[in-house]
Amino acid sequence: MTTDSKILIGGQALRILGSSRSTNDTDYLINDISTKEAFLHDENIDYLNANGNKFFAEIFKIEEGNQIATPQSLLELKAYAFVQHCQNMKFQKADEAEFDMKFLVRKFNLTVKIVRNYVSSGELSEIMKVINSTKI
Repeated sequence: MTTDSKILIGGQALRILGSSRSTNDTDYLINDISTKEAFLHDENIDYLNANGNKFFAEIFKIEEGNQIATPQSLLELKAYAFVQHCQNMKFQKADEAEFDMKFLVRKFNLTVKIVRNYVSSGELSEIMKVINSTKI
């Protein structure tokens, strides 16, 4: 793997921010210039590769230099994951992404900004249903 920096994302990052959801793996956002594979795996570590994926690249550019992604970027990544898991019929993973999105919206009063440029209007509508169901 050829990368200068990795940014903690996923469940471990959310736990640091106070989420109660448990997870056994660790996820990082990287920019591995040696491959355009979007998803790389190494034992219990998953890497989302910004090289070759425009959405991941946009988030990486915002977060580069940080050890852990900001809540806003985590929400963007979770919303994107929610859509991907629904498309792939991985509904337990989609439920976990929804839980994480609700945590971030409740705790930090966020909404999505970036992901709306990378999903269809129907997919964005589903993301917004989750966000709007959470806001008080």
